[in-house]
Amino acid sequence: MAKFDIHGIDDFIREISQIDLDRIAPKMLEESVPILEKSVKAESAKHHDTGAMEESIKATGASVNARGYYICVRPTGRDEKGVRNMEKMVYMEYGTSKQGATPVLSPAVRKAEDKVTDKMQEVFNREVDRI
Repeated sequence: MAKFDIHGIDDFIREISQIDLDRIAPKMLEESVPILEKSVKAESAKHHDTGAMEESIKATGASVNARGYYICVRPTGRDEKGVRNMEKMVYMEYGTSKQGATPVLSPAVRKAEDKVTDKMQEVFNREVDRI
């Protein structure tokens, strides 16, 4: 029977336990969300009539729920006719019975994904290095 020894696992466990994810995760999200926000605005600009929806796109602050930390980028408010900007975004993304889909969120997320991930990794590394 083979025998092997593992060295350093105790040090690794000690280092991991020092990471304060409740402090780091929101920072990762908040520092990377401007990249996604810019991408969503750029994609929605391709389909605007008045620009009201595009101008209303904003990021929320970081929050936590049972699944973990999250942040949202979405249209807010209503246009001059009283139509919710988020409603217009949903119609564009998925279409209606009278209008075909012209996705905005899906392409924006795909285009921003690598940059967002890189920024989140950068923030994580910076914060862990401070420990």
